[in-house]
Amino acid sequence: MKDNKEKQPEMPVDIMRVPRVVEPLLNKAALDIVDSYRGKLLTKPISYIVPAIWGVKEKGKIDKVQKEIYQHVTPLMEEIFDSLNLEFQNASQKFTVDYLVKGLIVAKVTYMIEALKNQMNENFSPGDQEEAESLATIEPIGRA
Repeated sequence: MKDNKEKQPEMPVDIMRVPRVVEPLLNKAALDIVDSYRGKLLTKPISYIVPAIWGVKEKGKIDKVQKEIYQHVTPLMEEIFDSLNLEFQNASQKFTVDYLVKGLIVAKVTYMIEALKNQMNENFSPGDQEEAESLATIEPIGRA
């Protein structure tokens, strides 16, 4: 027997609504972190950013700059969770989303720092003081 009920057409869903809200938040946070802490981030190993985003270090304590970066990330995480209207059933679900978002922030920041390092290496010629001074004002742009 066939079901005589006709299926109701589904309302179109804007699948890009959430990415349009979240992506600018992530990009702004990454740019703000790189812009604010560029000098420190350029002198440290690229892995320096991971404990800064997470707020903890496997061995030892995070330094002052890492604490400041973490304090920048914490409200961002809440803003993203609010914009997604997520209702977590348990701590594991919240940690999973936290893990994914923080991983994305780490990836964006490390990409920007490495791109900045590459740009500085390509553009720098020893003895060119004007160019060295202009590199101090470089701001990363674009999306990862």
